[in-house]
Amino acid sequence: MKILFASRYVDPSPAAGNKNVYLQARSLRMDFGLKIEILTWPNNDLWTGTLPEAEKQNPPHKVERDGQIYHVFTAPAAWDVPAGGAALPDQAWEQAVHYGMDILEVLSPDIVHLQHRHGMWWILESAQRLGIPTAYTNHDWGIACMRTVLVMGDGLLCDGVVLPSKCAQCIKSGRSTLMGRGNEVFVSTLPGEMIAKLLISAPKLGSVLRRKGFVTEPALNRTKMNFKRATGVISRLSHCFTPSHFGAKFFSRLGLDAGRITVLPWYHDPVNTQMTVRINQPFTITYIGRVSPEKGVDLIFSALEKLTDIEPVLLRLAGADDSMYCTTLKKKFSTSVGIHRVEWLGWSDVEPLFQSTDVVVIPSVVVDNTPLSLIEALAYKVPVIATRIPPIEELVVEGETGFLMEYQSVDSLADGIRSALNAKQVIRNSKHAFPRIMSIREYMGEVVAVYKKITSAEFFGG
Repeated sequence: MKILFASRYVDPSPAAGNKNVYLQARSLRMDFGLKIEILTWPNNDLWTGTLPEAEKQNPPHKVERDGQIYHVFTAPAAWDVPAGGAALPDQAWEQAVHYGMDILEVLSPDIVHLQHRHGMWWILESAQRLGIPTAYTNHDWGIACMRTVLVMGDGLLCDGVVLPSKCAQCIKSGRSTLMGRGNEVFVSTLPGEMIAKLLISAPKLGSVLRRKGFVTEPALNRTKMNFKRATGVISRLSHCFTPSHFGAKFFSRLGLDAGRITVLPWYHDPVNTQMTVRINQPFTITYIGRVSPEKGVDLIFSALEKLTDIEPVLLRLAGADDSMYCTTLKKKFSTSVGIHRVEWLGWSDVEPLFQSTDVVVIPSVVVDNTPLSLIEALAYKVPVIATRIPPIEELVVEGETGFLMEYQSVDSLADGIRSALNAKQVIRNSKHAFPRIMSIREYMGEVVAVYKKITSAEFFGG
């Protein structure tokens, strides 16, 4: 059996993107003896390997890294749709699908398994047109939510029900800049739409406009187009893996039979769960992940600024710290926030952090698809302070395995920190029952079992 993972910028480097996809591929190869190859489009600056010499070459550039075979391609920027409300024009979609078919005919996989949506979910349709079984693991919601994060344009959480008219209004209300709003008004008329398509077709200007989220059709047209493609591809999936029951409902509403959906929470393999928190250590709050706006990191500082009547705590932040958002926060809170101490750690080995913290804070301002930091914290039996959103609520028991804060509420986050601090001795001597977290081998064992069902059904007409 030959499995082809498809995902953007998969890389074994710990500081690069999609390492969890690399780890899954490694488990299939090492634990189950399957032939697993990765098709990847490194259309950003996170890829640390070599690149193809030509665009759209077939077969793609083949390279082996850490024992894993990669097939690396580049493609026109017009085939990549940034989050925010754009949709691939029909011509570009068909070109991408046919290029994908050309690649798959050369690589001849038994199953095409897409991990993530960004940049290349047309590969699922490529495989389906060729009759190749398809699997999908969702890491975000972008295959149907054009904003990818299930947050409405007005800043409220989406209920996960995708409808073209609803999504069109969401996208238009989310165009917060003058240029974005003007763009939507401009393309709402036929002459404006025609002019926009001429502008985007210009080689240099078109590339700049695409990066800025420029669109060429009315929002309702775009959402109808995306909805038709998404429901078509999703309804024809051989199987979908999603880490939450919320995800299962999301995909079943899009036409996928419940029998072809497996709820499979993420995995983690802790090496040593022995805690190293010392009695005289300040109460320690740790954030682990990208320091970016959608993670709500600024809310942590705002909450601590309010907490002037508690004992000083230590806030540690570990993760990518090179964004403008992060730079601004570091400049303002370089070593402290009010009476509380701050440590900026950058990319770090996470195991010592989980072993030496009292709580992990996850103040997401989007519908995070079961954050990996949540799974890791629970694996180390560390309670969390996390946003009350469906995927998180499924795993956190209030007052035992964590404290839930209301969406985007600084006051609620401050209350969560206060509650955790008041429970310091209980936390440091906790005997609470934490949910069992799968090892990666157990997780991939479930995936392999589905692979076997998919292939037997396909090969024997089931």
